[in-house]
Amino acid sequence: MGLSSLPSQLTEDSYEDAFERAGSAGDLILIQRTPPWDEMITGDLSDDTVRATERENQLAREHDLEIFVAIDPTEEVDGSSQLAGLPEHLRGAGFENADVQQAFIAYAQYVARNYKPKYLALGVEINSYQQQHREDFERFVILYHRAYQEVKQLSPDTLVFPTFQYEELQGLLPAGDPLPPQWNLISRFEPRLDLLAISSYPSLLYADPQLIPASYYAQLPSHTDRPIALTGLGYASEPGPGGSATLATEEGQAQYLRRALDNAQQLGFRMVVWFVGRDPTFAGKPGFDAFRRTGLVRENGSPKAAWLVWEATAQRPISTP
Repeated sequence: MGLSSLPSQLTEDSYEDAFERAGSAGDLILIQRTPPWDEMITGDLSDDTVRATERENQLAREHDLEIFVAIDPTEEVDGSSQLAGLPEHLRGAGFENADVQQAFIAYAQYVARNYKPKYLALGVEINSYQQQHREDFERFVILYHRAYQEVKQLSPDTLVFPTFQYEELQGLLPAGDPLPPQWNLISRFEPRLDLLAISSYPSLLYADPQLIPASYYAQLPSHTDRPIALTGLGYASEPGPGGSATLATEEGQAQYLRRALDNAQQLGFRMVVWFVGRDPTFAGKPGFDAFRRTGLVRENGSPKAAWLVWEATAQRPISTP
């Protein structure tokens, strides 16, 4: 069980609090970020990158946390997918660009060498990118296989995989005008796929968790013989951008979490990561509205009902499914 390192405020103390919260009720910290493209192209690492690596390794040791790094090269801006954070001279480039390819592999190598993470995602919700950039997605698949091999040479025990956005994978989004299911994309990463990893935010579709089909996660084993991981869960605790809407409540969030954790235990999933530990105060910034009320803890630090579910589950003895 784990949380992401997403802080509730954009401060050093809040970032440390995210690690402390993860360690207080769980085993894992998810560090998700975009490659520092320029640094990886030139090989000239910034002091910020070096300091962040040292600090995150230290915080993980202090709180007895395994490290899960997710390299996230894409983003959605105004409904359009693109590569995220590219320097000015690469704006508009895709995975066909030699510098982009070099930087992506170099960053995967950097993470493998300097974090030795338990888990490493090369690409986050990558099927979302495929919806709009099918040819470039094919280039990413080739790049992924190259990066996988490079990582394994440096850190052979690290489990490597991309993550998929589950609601899109099923063909349930966009709501009202869904696209075809994408289950066929999973096989594109074979045989270099150590886990089938999904993120899932069903409050985008179901305002009441009781409306979520009983087989929602139970169908996953029928699509792979790999271990399965829920690597980014979220469910809104009140109406707003993070939910489909009007009926979202804190009790509904707790009901969804309880069910997801029970499913994971019953089906033998490798891990469960809830993406937002504490509601962020900077919601409203691009890319963060969807997470505004999906935290297990309120902005003021008080626990929601879902945190009590999470905490109790993390503290119970682990039994073999």
